[in-house]
Amino acid sequence: MILGNRIPHEYFITKGKGESNAGSAGLPFETGSYDAALNNAGIENCNVIEYTSVIPTEAKLISKEAGLKRLQWGEVLEVIKAQSNGRRGSKISAAVITTTITDPNGKYLGGFACEYSGSGSRTEAEQSLALSIAGMIKRRGYGNIIGQTKIYKDNKTDKNYIIHPGKIFEYDFLDVKEEHGSVFVALCFISYIYPNLTQSISHSSITSDSTLIKNHKKTRKNKK
Repeated sequence: MILGNRIPHEYFITKGKGESNAGSAGLPFETGSYDAALNNAGIENCNVIEYTSVIPTEAKLISKEAGLKRLQWGEVLEVIKAQSNGRRGSKISAAVITTTITDPNGKYLGGFACEYSGSGSRTEAEQSLALSIAGMIKRRGYGNIIGQTKIYKDNKTDKNYIIHPGKIFEYDFLDVKEEHGSVFVALCFISYIYPNLTQSISHSSITSDSTLIKNHKKTRKNKK
């Protein structure tokens, strides 16, 4: 059996914030307030690894409660995450928005997540993310969104793709009162699809590989 690259499938959403007066000199947030935020989000005992921003066609949202129940101590948890860190007296905020993409024939292609990290309000985060979404769509060849990007509504591009930002929008903030503060929002993937490529590998390519091996063995034999 030949398996393709795994495709993230089920995911849940969580967010967390934390403060701390502790933190190592080199990593003041990671060893204090960020750890507190992970605890607040319920994923403190996972090894968190970050993705970029592509949501697969097959991705399926499940509840946070169901997702947290399936976590194992020390497992690798792969996430799309927005995070902000700040010191005492600052306001920090983070947000993640998802965007669906449908082609001109009405076929759902998949989605993207855009991340915001800063100090703005929910409205300011929405405005910033709207600009990010327009750029992501244009760079991938789906065209320019006609007019201003509208959050929570269908947007059409000049190439007739339909973009809908805001299927999911999660925002959180923290007014930091202790020495260090962290806040984050994350989409957490907890299951994967492994495509079976066995049937799609042509007989000719398999034969070619076998021929190469035979020729290699023959060459070694002749050298002896």
